[in-house]
Amino acid sequence: MKKKQPYMLMLLFFVISGILLGANMDSNKHLEEQDPLMTADNTGNIQEIEDLKKVNEDMRQRIRGLREEIQTLEMERADGNLAIQKLMGEIAEYQMLSGHQEVEGSGIQIRIEGMFEENIAELMERRRYMVTLVNELRANGAEVISVNGNRITARSEMTLAGNHIQVNGNPIAPPYEVKAIGNQQEFQRYFEHRTFLFQLMKGDGIVVSVDFLDHLVIERPSREKAVQFMEANIN
Repeated sequence: MKKKQPYMLMLLFFVISGILLGANMDSNKHLEEQDPLMTADNTGNIQEIEDLKKVNEDMRQRIRGLREEIQTLEMERADGNLAIQKLMGEIAEYQMLSGHQEVEGSGIQIRIEGMFEENIAELMERRRYMVTLVNELRANGAEVISVNGNRITARSEMTLAGNHIQVNGNPIAPPYEVKAIGNQQEFQRYFEHRTFLFQLMKGDGIVVSVDFLDHLVIERPSREKAVQFMEANIN
């Protein structure tokens, strides 16, 4: 009887394993029937998303082209009229200051990434590194700043959404590229003497590389929150 006991235990083990395996397969089949992301239809969903992205990009290109046409017509209309030319110059200046014009100039470019190419979004948010960097750049003469191509304006926001950071509602991923246009000498003094931020990042295993460039281009915001409750007081 004692000799048969190990065999009985092994038989019981295999029976229980078979039951659990069958239950797991039935469960997976049920989930596949319920969850469209686990079916063959998922391919169609992905294709639909890609098509929508393409349509969205085509619309952006069309809007960009229409804006250029409008600007050309406005310039032609203002030709020879000094009052309109002055007004258009003021409009362009205010658009630039509010962040709605593409700008270029000398400045600093900062690349931030994990030592092993890991996702550092949660660490960057928890330690407030990105927000602190943007604020310090502003305090040290940055006139325009962008993060991974997203223009930072007075109404911008940076938040952690799941496992990534969002800037102006757009998800970004490492490596993070921060550009700032301003006085290069001020930026050099800031980097060398006025901050401990980069040393703190290094202590957390974050790799930072800094370049001082004579020519940087920062685009206008791709999108921004619509104004709902604010009105201009022209009285």
